[in-house]
Amino acid sequence: MTWYSRRVRQRRASAIRREHKRSNVIGERVRAARHLHAPVMTHEHTCQRATRLSGYALTRDALVRIENQQRSAYDYEVIALSLALGVDVRFLLGLTDDPGSMTLVPMPEDS
Repeated sequence: MTWYSRRVRQRRASAIRREHKRSNVIGERVRAARHLHAPVMTHEHTCQRATRLSGYALTRDALVRIENQQRSAYDYEVIALSLALGVDVRFLLGLTDDPGSMTLVPMPEDS
């Protein structure tokens, strides 16, 4: 292994992952928001709502990995999850402990 490949490999891990052994800050909050609903929103239902409301495809595998902090979340995924779960984006990001109104946006009907 050359010195260059070692440097590249060292740069790939994020600072958060190295310090805290996690890939994102929203994983625990997403799981908590899913469990605030009665009945608890499943991974599949959450993904369907996120995809329908935001237009960005979010798979069940991606959601599970985000919740388990094995994968980073893109900004558009944070917004999609916020819409799907009916919580404030600031709640998911850990900036507030108030999830917001918890009002679910109705899903648009197929045209």
